[in-house]
Amino acid sequence: MTHKRITNSAPLLLFCLLFIVACTHKVDNYASMLQINQSGWQRHDSVVCEVMIMDTISLFHFDITGRISRNFPLDSLSLRVNVTAPSGGSFADTLSFCITRNPNHLWTDFRFPYCSHICFSEGGDWHFTFWQNTSIERLYGMTALGVYFTKERNRY
Repeated sequence: MTHKRITNSAPLLLFCLLFIVACTHKVDNYASMLQINQSGWQRHDSVVCEVMIMDTISLFHFDITGRISRNFPLDSLSLRVNVTAPSGGSFADTLSFCITRNPNHLWTDFRFPYCSHICFSEGGDWHFTFWQNTSIERLYGMTALGVYFTKERNRY
């Protein structure tokens, strides 16, 4: 009596399919968010978000994201931001956003549009450095801050 050995090729097929999908997947969004020290965000302390961006052809929307807790004392958020390219070139800006929140919630997540139609001049690690720009020496209630880039669907 002869026996045929039957092998189960389903795991191999699944691995091949996942490999092909992973290799052809295009990244449409880039994000980085960092926690802020719960003992307060001092005026001289910075939050640095690093994002590896390799797409230098597409256009992106640039949003500032974050989370504030119920005890955040202000109705607006004022920030200084410095953007540094992988080659070291940089530019700075000052931003101010109104905060809308529900006092019944423990925290409020926000996402403020900053710029649209951004095309990155070079690929690599981009650094986004933030400082709080208020008259308060130690700002409480800001728990996270970050950047979020969404690829625009149509270039032209």
